[in-house]
This record gives sequence, structure tokens and C-alpha cells, in this order.
Amino acid sequence: MFIRQDGPVLEVLAPAKINLFLEVTGKRSDGFHELDMLMVPVALFDTLTVAPAAPGEIQMTARWALGMEARPELPAVEDNLVYRVLTFFQSAVHQQFGHQPGISIELVKRIPAAAGLGGASSDAAAALAAANQLTGELLSFEQLLEIAAEAGSDVPFFLYCSPARCRGRGERVTPLSGGQSFSLVLIKPNQGLSTPSVFSRVADFGFDNRKSIDEMLNAFTSGDLSELGASLHNRLTEPALAECPLLRDLIQSLTGLDVPGFQMTGSGSTFFVICRHRTQAKNLASRLRQMRVGAVLDTYTLDQPFGWAA
Repeated sequence: MFIRQDGPVLEVLAPAKINLFLEVTGKRSDGFHELDMLMVPVALFDTLTVAPAAPGEIQMTARWALGMEARPELPAVEDNLVYRVLTFFQSAVHQQFGHQPGISIELVKRIPAAAGLGGASSDAAAALAAANQLTGELLSFEQLLEIAAEAGSDVPFFLYCSPARCRGRGERVTPLSGGQSFSLVLIKPNQGLSTPSVFSRVADFGFDNRKSIDEMLNAFTSGDLSELGASLHNRLTEPALAECPLLRDLIQSLTGLDVPGFQMTGSGSTFFVICRHRTQAKNLASRLRQMRVGAVLDTYTLDQPFGWAA
């Protein structure tokens, strides 16, 4: 994330992510699935404004950005992952230092919900990093990682602020160097998907023929877009299509495009298209908007470490 400080107030940009590779390698005893993923942050941001509050308090408001008011209703503050991670942060500080810092957060959402773009997890990581910076970095990065992993599977990835291979249920993060920024088009259909619902269908398709991530890692490191497109893989695509058959219409619309590749991200329902350059992304986004396939955005990946953990 990007953090800018103005006196006692922090403004944080929390990015979305895409999964260039997602393989399900098994089922864990804790009920989660074992995963092997390559995740990359994307230039689509929620904004958090973070400031001090009275000791022990968490003051939070959340809303959609202007023009996005028709999006799904946001969860109640107490159910928001940002609020949850801040309670964990307060408890950790209290246990170590004997006091609970007060934190005020205003969250403005632009990353679609139920989309596979990691918006809630990114917001939680941004809030955690900002709260720690606001209070004088009371906790170490390792302690923040423990809190992040407790809050949610994808939250640790966003603390690293870098493309990364993520294993386990997502909490084992290995940042990657190399690679390059490349242009994308994101397509979020009107239908959203529930992550638990998609994962509940994984067993219907089995765990056979697991694909190795090695080809994707080599393609990503080399920056070869053709190889990158050929190495795209998401084991959750078929479960997502079973949950929402209408996504097949979007796949049909994207099939045959003169692009390096396209794929669903995470548990869906967003698809991304890798483009050769920014002009191709802009032209393709314009075409897809005319086809009314959903919300369409041309953007790009963030290739270098940035923000708090850089």
C-alpha cells in the first residue's frame, strides 16, 4: 500500500490483487484448502484515512466512492475485516505495553466486493500497517504478520506490498523480485461470488492433475507476456462456473481476443485480460464496455515493492 502522512493523519491507498496462478493442492485439517498461488497487486485502490482517537476506541466509517453507491451494501462496522484486525492490533499492544491506542478510520471503497480482487484483505492490511505507524511502530513486522494471518488468509500478502508466491491457506508469503508491470483489463460481472461457496464445490472436481507453478514463476520473472499468458491457471474456475453458469458467457466473449491471455482471479467473479500495452488495454476496455459485460477497468500491475514494507 501507499501511505502519506499529514501531521497526525495518514492517508493509505490499499491496492487490489489478481491471481496469475492458483492451484488447490489439498484439504487441510482446519477446514481450509492448501493452496499454491502467484498474486500480484494491481493499481485499483481503496482509500483509508487513519487518525488517532481516544484510548481504547475504534471509530470507523465505510462507504462506496462517489458513483459506486449502487454497489452491494457494505457490512456493519463490527463485521468489517478492518475493524476486526484493529481489535487484534489493540489487544497485541495492550498485552505488550499495557495500553490500547485509539484509532479512527474512514474507508472509501472502490475495489468491487465478492470479486476475487482481495479488497477486504487489502483494507485490513492497510489499516494494520497504518495503525502501527500512527502509534510509533510499537509492533514488529513479524508481529503484524501474525495478526494478519489471524485476520484472514490474504491479509499477509498485502503487508508485503509486492508480487508474491503464497502457500498454505495463503498466509505463507514469499515476495518475488524481477518481473515487470503490465497492462490489464478487469471485468467484474454483475454477479458476485461467495468465496466459501466456490471452495465448497472444489471437491466435486477433485484434486487430480495438479499443475506446477514453476512455468508461471519462470514466465513472470522473465517478463515474457506470451509465456505469462500461456501459464495462467486457476483451479477455482470450474467450481465458480458451477456456482454461476452465466460466467460462461463472459468467457465466450473473451475467447479469441488477440491478447496474451485471460483468466478469472481468486474465487471470482472478476476476470482479467493481459494486454501487450496500455493502448491495447484502453481500446479493449472501450469495446467491452459497449458489450455491457459488467464493470470494466483498464489498469496495470504494480511490479516493485512499495509502501510501508518496502
